[in-house]
Amino acid sequence: MKFKQVAIIGADCISVSMALGLKAQSEPPRIVGYDADLATANLALSKKAFDQVERRLDRVCRNADLIVVAVPLAATGETFAAIAPSLEAGCLVTDTAHLKAPVMRWAAERLPRNVFFVGGHPVLNPALVGSRPLREVEEASSSLLRGALYCLTMPAEAPSAVIDACTGLVRMLEATPFFIDVTEHDGLQAGVEELADLTAVALLRATVDTPGWQEMRKFAGSRFAAATAAAADAGQRHFSVFLNREHLLRRLNSLLSELVHLRDLLADDDAEALEKDFVTTAEGRARWLGEQEQGLWLKERTVSTDQVPGASEHMGRMFFGEYMTRRVKGEAERSRKK
Repeated sequence: MKFKQVAIIGADCISVSMALGLKAQSEPPRIVGYDADLATANLALSKKAFDQVERRLDRVCRNADLIVVAVPLAATGETFAAIAPSLEAGCLVTDTAHLKAPVMRWAAERLPRNVFFVGGHPVLNPALVGSRPLREVEEASSSLLRGALYCLTMPAEAPSAVIDACTGLVRMLEATPFFIDVTEHDGLQAGVEELADLTAVALLRATVDTPGWQEMRKFAGSRFAAATAAAADAGQRHFSVFLNREHLLRRLNSLLSELVHLRDLLADDDAEALEKDFVTTAEGRARWLGEQEQGLWLKERTVSTDQVPGASEHMGRMFFGEYMTRRVKGEAERSRKK
């Protein structure tokens, strides 16, 4: 599928970088942009990411064969409903939200049946862009998604042409397509996104405005600020925490067990065990940061040759994720037994 006209709804660092990446192609599509903040949309226009800016949401999708919805998660469902009447039959709609189950549900409920929807979640490669959050349009570039892990969640009925179109789009942006099951995706996100949010909130609730805080705050510096940074965007984060609560509860139970374990070590005056836990976790963090800096997205850890995947299974894990690979492999094994 060759995209001739693209609509970008919501101008942020990721969506504008996608637009710039598409404009860098030898035969670039025409790109029409929209953002609720007109100044932000015009900034993307000045960067030549957009060919045109629309002021009305119901007009931006006219004649578009690809629509990228890059609005805050809380606004995604209502955005789908707003653009539904103006979508061209057969067009491809995608998004950039970090949770996929609610987005897939809203798309099924609010988008017309004659269009295709595929969930998208670009994860930038920290080996190339660093670990600092990139949000501003000024930071967008045509190469920002180079080496990114581009998660794609497909409806069960998605035709091969749509899969090919999504793969082609991601490849144009120099990212790696990673087809992943919705449940697996959001379960992984719970551990690295929403759990961090809850931890930051809990730390703040245990300190700020509690007895002694007026004196304690004089000592609070960069370490405390870094540990609580995840709670800064409360207006958006609490929404995703609640939507992902089923996965998050399992992660939260694990965190609570670890906190109880550490409390017990302190109560038992077990300095040796406490030191061991600190050293072990520091080593794990250093290993993660080292792999991150090298861009080792898909490093496989094996403990025996029985667990080493064959070539086809390795490719399956690379492009389809662990859950979907196991599911496909299981179905194949059941078929052979029949």
